[in-house]
Amino acid sequence: MRALVIIALLALGSALPLKAAADIKSYKEWKTERVLGTQTRITSIKNQIDTRKAVRAAVVSQDPNLRAGRGTLEAASTGDYTVEKLERQLKMEQYNLELAQDLSVTDYFAGYLTKVQNKKAAFAEVAGKLSAEEVAELMNAYANSVFGAHASDLPASAVNIEKASGK
Repeated sequence: MRALVIIALLALGSALPLKAAADIKSYKEWKTERVLGTQTRITSIKNQIDTRKAVRAAVVSQDPNLRAGRGTLEAASTGDYTVEKLERQLKMEQYNLELAQDLSVTDYFAGYLTKVQNKKAAFAEVAGKLSAEEVAELMNAYANSVFGAHASDLPASAVNIEKASGK
């Protein structure tokens, strides 16, 4: 389930291939955009919930039939259903926020950079924007995909290139 949500989150905003390398966002810009977008949706849903509850409370307080408990079940259930639906959306967006906050440079590479039309130019541009830690994470992910092992499990010859090339 988590993997499906991550894939959906990665696809969000990257449905169309990017056109030029000049439009490439850094990892931090990309992640911040994902987090802020999700936070904005959360705020919007919370506002909708608060508004619907306030309107419902105002209607109940003004209508003597509803105040006395003689309101119809239909009127009560329709309002509750809308709020319940919004509350489910809110929970999903809060989960999406957790995922967005956990996005890694590997997710950025797989979910964003691979969608660029001119990958070579994009990779060259992004290479200068990545921190040493982000580069290390990408290299580790690459090693895991190529060698099928964690970098710490690689043989010494694969880890220490200088000794192997100096022979």
